[in-house]
Amino acid sequence: MSRFVMILVFVCICVDAFAQKSSWRRGKLMRQYRMQVWREKDNEKAMSKLVELTAHSEGNFRVFLWLQLADRYERTGDYRNAEKIFTEAYRDAKTRRPRAIKSYLFNLSGTVYDAYDKLGYFYLRLGNLRRAEELFNESRQIRETVFPARSIHRIHPIVGLGSLSLRKGEYEKTYSLFNQALSLMNRATTTHYDYDNLNRIFLGDLTELCLALERRPEAAEYLEKLSIASAGVAKFSSRIGRRLQTALILELKARYHLLNNDFKKARYYLNKANEYNSGIKLTEATFKILRTKAILEWRLGNAADANQNFIELVRSYRKHIETNFSGMSDYEKEQFYRTLKTDFNFFNAYLLDIHASKPTALFEEAYDHLINTKALLLNVSNRGKNEVMASGDTAMIHMFQKYEYLKSNLTSLYFDGGRESEIRDVEILINDLEKQINLRSNSNSFNQSKTWQQVRAALWAGEAAVEIIRVNKLDRQNPFNTRGGMSDSVQYVALIVRQDSGFPEYVVLPNGRRLEGKSLSYYRNAIVTQLRDDVSYNEYWTPLKTRLAGITRIYLSGDGVYSQINLNTLRDPVTDQYFIDEVDLVYLTNTADLLRKKLAGSSIKTASLFGRPDFQASDTGEPVSNRLDGMRDLNAGELLELKKESIADLPGTEMEITSIRTTLQNHHWAVTSYSGVTATESNVKNVRAPTVLHIATHGFFVEDTLNIINPMIRSGVIMAGVKAVEKTSDDGILTAYEATNLDLTQTELVVLSACETGLGEVKNGEGVYGLQRAIIVAGASNLLMSLWKVDDAATAQLMITLYNDLAVKGSRTAFRDAQLSLRKEYPHPFFWGAFVMLGN
Repeated sequence: MSRFVMILVFVCICVDAFAQKSSWRRGKLMRQYRMQVWREKDNEKAMSKLVELTAHSEGNFRVFLWLQLADRYERTGDYRNAEKIFTEAYRDAKTRRPRAIKSYLFNLSGTVYDAYDKLGYFYLRLGNLRRAEELFNESRQIRETVFPARSIHRIHPIVGLGSLSLRKGEYEKTYSLFNQALSLMNRATTTHYDYDNLNRIFLGDLTELCLALERRPEAAEYLEKLSIASAGVAKFSSRIGRRLQTALILELKARYHLLNNDFKKARYYLNKANEYNSGIKLTEATFKILRTKAILEWRLGNAADANQNFIELVRSYRKHIETNFSGMSDYEKEQFYRTLKTDFNFFNAYLLDIHASKPTALFEEAYDHLINTKALLLNVSNRGKNEVMASGDTAMIHMFQKYEYLKSNLTSLYFDGGRESEIRDVEILINDLEKQINLRSNSNSFNQSKTWQQVRAALWAGEAAVEIIRVNKLDRQNPFNTRGGMSDSVQYVALIVRQDSGFPEYVVLPNGRRLEGKSLSYYRNAIVTQLRDDVSYNEYWTPLKTRLAGITRIYLSGDGVYSQINLNTLRDPVTDQYFIDEVDLVYLTNTADLLRKKLAGSSIKTASLFGRPDFQASDTGEPVSNRLDGMRDLNAGELLELKKESIADLPGTEMEITSIRTTLQNHHWAVTSYSGVTATESNVKNVRAPTVLHIATHGFFVEDTLNIINPMIRSGVIMAGVKAVEKTSDDGILTAYEATNLDLTQTELVVLSACETGLGEVKNGEGVYGLQRAIIVAGASNLLMSLWKVDDAATAQLMITLYNDLAVKGSRTAFRDAQLSLRKEYPHPFFWGAFVMLGN
């Protein structure tokens, strides 16, 4: 026997002995796991034992235990701890990436790679599709490097990408990926593996898809296969995992029979699902069961039971949000909220369907739900820079400063055409820093106990609070369709509360599609061309007017198209009066803003004024001011074109801030003004809670039909130095994304004296993503913004009048009087109606 063969035999013997010893240790720990955890009914006790076992294990088995622990946290709705443990497992797995090696030398376990896919599925459930896709692709690349072509371990990420495609609404791609996974499974040669584990994932998703697409025979086939695959739940699956898996399958069966109008079987399977899910709160199964039960009772005509289930559903969701928002970044909150929002919309659609029966308890719940969730993402983000800076926590302050720098760097990368990989790296750093700051500052705690009765108590005689909701009508044929159970038909609903209301009044505004299409186009055209408009008043207001007789002041929180028009500019064709002459209108992000305690202002009034920035020469040496059209807007069709535009000088803005400074100083205000080379982005960022912040320059909002770039980056204002040859730390473009970090917590009024600063991307139920969102997040009490391109001279006059009155009147009264004054010289609303004030 050759020396080489002898050495090889010796190595194999050593490896086998090591493997046997490792196998014995792993077997002992596994027995402990099974005895102490798998059969443990007390979930908290089981989790404690899992943590204990993890501390005494190593290698792949430790990753396995981590995944079991994280899975338990996720299944019970504790996403914060679930993410922490899943991430630990993922990081550990990354350190164990072996080289490509023949599987017959070592029996490589797939457990270590499961960490990639488990974390991917976790983010998928949270709605973070971007991160989920990255993880599935990373897992696929590694598995294809390590495992042979017919290994079952290659299939996990393919199934994950199929689930991702389903969430994206890419149904053909979903079928393609799942069929690819099925074909690979049929050819797989891996032994001692629970193939049903993969089957359950994609069979459940395929059943969901077929029910949504009304492919009932296919759904029945997949349900049967799913039941077979779930008959032998994984050998080491936890008890809680088995119960929840069974509950989800039973709920799917109930849904299938409900679509077939077999209500008896639907109720049977729902009751069984509830039994398996009992005692486990805020799970995926909990929400699905409640929703399906509510729909079943609705279809059977049991209104009281349907209403009660819907109320329990939305309250459970609010508790779920309250539990899990802490520690998430703003992006993650946004994505997580949207995974739940479909059911919120369904609740509103159900209420629209049955409103004629006047279910007063539901009207009350709907209003409470609105004020606790509408603009929720905006409200929990509202913290102000000084909260961090005044904390005394040097580590957190350092993180925040780095966070601000990276946000500025990110916007520069977008506007300068940075590489996609570089942009993504910066986004990941920002996301991680934001989460750390949120956890450290505990700034995301919020109280969701606001009620419509509290809003009512905040009103005076002659006042009304109005919440506008955009609602899709229910699809009565298939309440489980791909649009979340709703049709394309749109209506608007107003919930009205007066001082003497016994319950919120419910008013339907029909023809929502017309209001968003033909009617909106007519309104905008009449404004821009300065024509008389005798149509829009009846379209947008008359249905509500009769329900608000005797009301002289309205606090209105808009939605959808009502965020794109200024009601004050509507003319009553009968009386020939404008809306502003009939009612004192106050725009709010949420009527719950009436409950906010007003911050005590400083005895010394301060103002920071910015106007006529020096944009400087372009890189080619061309002069700045080759456009003098009197408009404070830019027309770039995409971000990369913005800096290439010839940016017009705005001499009126310098006169504007000079006049404002003189007026305020005459009333003993401390005023700092910036113009020319000092009107920089850096100086705006350095303001510290002035009583008034006034910015007069060019505004922009760049459309993005593909919805790839954050709308908070696509909107902003232009400051000094944007065309400078020598680049500084700031690029002269202050985006809404950066403006969220301004310190405006004691600021009474922010005035964005530019074109279209109120525009942005309208996200129904969440407000407008753009400058208006940024300024409110930064803490300002009131924001004055424009909805269309404004005339330079008329705007300057409006602002001068506003500030003459501001020194002796409140912001809202001064603004209204300034509008009425300007109307005397410029009668058409194009001139005096471009600006609206949002606040309280």
